[in-house]
Amino acid sequence: MERYSRLLELKDITEEKLLLLKNKRVLIIGVGGVGQHVATYLATNGVVNLTLVDFDKVELSNLNRQILLKEDDVGENKVDIVKREIMNRNSEVNITSISKKVNSNNVSSLISDFDLVIDAVDNWETKLIISEEANKKHIPFLHIGVDGYKGQCCLFKNKSLKDLVSKDIISSPKEGVIGPMVGLISSLASITAFKYLIGEEVEIDTLIYYSDPARLTKVKLS
Repeated sequence: MERYSRLLELKDITEEKLLLLKNKRVLIIGVGGVGQHVATYLATNGVVNLTLVDFDKVELSNLNRQILLKEDDVGENKVDIVKREIMNRNSEVNITSISKKVNSNNVSSLISDFDLVIDAVDNWETKLIISEEANKKHIPFLHIGVDGYKGQCCLFKNKSLKDLVSKDIISSPKEGVIGPMVGLISSLASITAFKYLIGEEVEIDTLIYYSDPARLTKVKLS
């Protein structure tokens, strides 16, 4: 438990709760900026069974926000690089990496017996496909999105992403992205995921929205 000794200094974290994490299985779809942050935080804080899915290759433009990548990785399969770098941080982690683009034809085979599905992709079409499949299989679904100087996350259990987004949002042009905002939203989402997995109380079906200048808004979905 030396690896997690600083966690155990928190009054609400016990060895029993950390042992719970060893049996939890988490699926992260998308290992760009958001996915790399979340996967790193979970893997280094006791979540040892991770499945990572992404079809992309590393590009130079990724490096402003995708913290596990280096210039030498350009052109390589992103999911394999992320797996390697996470295991360099925690060799006890069991990671399955899948280089595949998620679509309506394969999503059912990808989302199976997981305790949590995390959406870290960058387009609404795929996000909605993942959300609906997780909802159909009654698997909690953590949505994370960043755009420009704003971002949001929401842990769905009774609702799904279609209860949140509108056609206007889906069709709106996507902005660029600044690395620190990816880190901020990913950190908020990682705390939610960690607390949920150890059985702590978290806000369910509640959108957490952050915008610049610093403003945090929470909206309970009805």
